[in-house]
Amino acid sequence: MAKLTTLRLLLALAATNNWTIKQLDVNNAFLHGDLHEEVYMKPPPGFILPNKNIVYKLQRSLYSLKQAGRQWYAKLSHFLLSNGYIFSSMTTLYLLKTSP
Repeated sequence: MAKLTTLRLLLALAATNNWTIKQLDVNNAFLHGDLHEEVYMKPPPGFILPNKNIVYKLQRSLYSLKQAGRQWYAKLSHFLLSNGYIFSSMTTLYLLKTSP
């Protein structure tokens, strides 16, 4: 989620500099985050198992995990920075300079 302050700053910069703005929405974003620690979960209610002591080791984030948002943001941030984007220190804003 973008902060309202970041959105205002971005729109002001774009209007002043005649920039093009593009928006991106990633479906099921939190499910793309990588886990860097071992996380286990019990099977969901109603799921029939031969043994009640079975738990599942997660390979990816789920929406209900505390670390899901942080992991997705870390993955997105790494991707943007490795592709030439610059991180603004004032707010959570990534900029990419291109020549016209």
